[in-house]
Amino acid sequence: MLALIFSFFTMPASAQDDPLGDLLQAVEDQPTAPAEGDLNMESMPEPSGMPDLYVIQPGDTLWNLATAFLGDPEAWPELWAINDYITNPHWIYPGNQIVFTLGTLLEPPTIELETDDRGGYVVQNQYFEATEANCGPAVRFDFPQETGIFTVPGFIEDSETLPILGKVARSPRNQSFMVEKDVLYLKMNDPDLYECGDVLTIFRKIKNNVKKEEGRFQSYGSLYKTVGEVRVVHHFGDYVVGSIRTSFSEIARGDLIGDVNPAVVQIDVSVPNGDLQGKIIEQLSQNHIMNTTRSTVFIDRGSNDGVEEGDTFYVIRQKDEFISGEEDPDLPPFVVGRILVVHVAEDHSVAVVTDAAQGINIGDRVSMEVQ
Repeated sequence: MLALIFSFFTMPASAQDDPLGDLLQAVEDQPTAPAEGDLNMESMPEPSGMPDLYVIQPGDTLWNLATAFLGDPEAWPELWAINDYITNPHWIYPGNQIVFTLGTLLEPPTIELETDDRGGYVVQNQYFEATEANCGPAVRFDFPQETGIFTVPGFIEDSETLPILGKVARSPRNQSFMVEKDVLYLKMNDPDLYECGDVLTIFRKIKNNVKKEEGRFQSYGSLYKTVGEVRVVHHFGDYVVGSIRTSFSEIARGDLIGDVNPAVVQIDVSVPNGDLQGKIIEQLSQNHIMNTTRSTVFIDRGSNDGVEEGDTFYVIRQKDEFISGEEDPDLPPFVVGRILVVHVAEDHSVAVVTDAAQGINIGDRVSMEVQ
């Protein structure tokens, strides 16, 4: 279906203080014989394949223009709404000309506005094309993005096997929390292993045992948050002295020290491609119910399932949340976001939300394809 859209609107050329309702009533009260304010249809020749010309006359209104060209005087607000350069629908200037071509299915209609030297609006020609409707599943975010830099300060590890090298013991800073450039005194398991310039990761446990669905006593591990990085500067007695190089959040005494684990990655965002499906099992932020773009989430698919770093997944739902929060397999899938895998473990992966049309939650399904 072709839609006809004007590139401008008109109202009486002389200044008036009457509201729009009075203007429309004035048009209704006009006599049927041509008079000032009626459309000068004689200036608009019969269709002959050439552009038809109409000159704006004093007293023309959006109401009578919509009646003449669209067959519906009530359509004037719709025409005005799509032309945001018209700041006041009550005004247009006489002398402007509409060059109007009716068009066919092969040649869509065009409208352009011309003017003489009377000071009216002059706008660029408007061209309209017929386009085909997009058919198929409701897929969004099916386009690549330029290489992005993402901060993903979280990981899941088994507490029994995670190597912990030491902890933040003291600081000369007389505050509860430390940030970049502050000095830390580290208690390390073997302080002699570290030399000036070595970089270590600072992290803390924020959740015990991220459970698996398969069994009550099965777990992916505990959830840890990377809070910063520290650079070793020297030794003093039993302490390793370090300076905070980067902080992703506040750093506190008692935080754990481990081998460097980069939390900032640079990676392309591709279009999901494959047939893997899974579920979001955890989120890094424990203070928010929903995740938005740049949030860190975890999915229940890892290297054992064929997941690789750089893979992307659609986040999909099959529900009408206004009626019920429960998934309904009889409803078509609806894409609400896209995630990018940045770290892969055997049974799970760490991902960042790159796109989100709605808040993304634990339990949302992820898929490389939408049917």
